[in-house]
Amino acid sequence: MTKKKSLQKFTDIEKLETVTDIDQFIENNPERAKEVLIKLENIINDSYANKLGLEHKAIELMAKCYTLMNKEETANIIRNTTYEINHTIIGSFIHNYICENRGFPSIMTINQETGLSRQTVYSHINNGFSDRFNSVVKGKIDYMIPKALEKLYYIGIEDNNATALKHFIELSGYSSKNNTTNVNNYIQINNLKLSKEEFNQLPNETLLEIEKIVSNSIQKIT
Repeated sequence: MTKKKSLQKFTDIEKLETVTDIDQFIENNPERAKEVLIKLENIINDSYANKLGLEHKAIELMAKCYTLMNKEETANIIRNTTYEINHTIIGSFIHNYICENRGFPSIMTINQETGLSRQTVYSHINNGFSDRFNSVVKGKIDYMIPKALEKLYYIGIEDNNATALKHFIELSGYSSKNNTTNVNNYIQINNLKLSKEEFNQLPNETLLEIEKIVSNSIQKIT
């Protein structure tokens, strides 16, 4: 008897055809949120595979289910992971579109070509990196910054490129305990202090000479 009742409950879930149906069902049956997750996963996968534009609402409902189950951290992981997926889809499309058409696509074009919901596209374009569910994307950028600095250093050493080395030093926050220290908004060389503004006002010939000295010094160290 219990088995038949469970089967009936599962059938109830399967009869939910739209995200609106699921939303109403969760409101009326919060204790069955876990069962609804299976249905939502199918909707999300189908939406991405067939470009149905249902991912935004379905993801929010999935997060809502986890919140009802007192799993707010899991809900945030779902949102962050989804942001990463959508960011990749939208970013790749914009890149390819610009390469082919020499201009930016409209939100409507992105919506139609990627199959993502208009709300998803608008949210990404409008909020950009300020979106609070952007931690995964930001984490990848933070992870890659040291790699970019390594490449900049390599270019400077390999090509004897003083400008590349200068940018490497500035961007990496390099400081020497005994000679040169970059602290907050000024540069200190022994007892000489220069603010960033004063440094930038130095004649171009002087900057080039500093770059040459720094470059030669680093090459001697390495």
